[in-house]
Amino acid sequence: MTTWLVATLARYVLVEAEDESTARELGHVALYDLYADLRERYGRDVPINILTVRHATESEIDQWRWHHEMLAREAEWQARRQDG
Repeated sequence: MTTWLVATLARYVLVEAEDESTARELGHVALYDLYADLRERYGRDVPINILTVRHATESEIDQWRWHHEMLAREAEWQARRQDG
């Protein structure tokens, strides 16, 4: 599997896929989820216009992992804080 960067003009995701076509499909699904905030804000669907599909660099993969680790830590911290 290869890690692919799939991006619109404003947002991007990394996905694991065998080829560019599959990466585009998986990226579209992930970007759709990522754009939920705009759909909620504007009360309508937001088009997902993919402009880039390419192999992710090692630094992009590392940064992506770090970001998601920090999100998980923040969620744990928030849960502990709410529990008292």
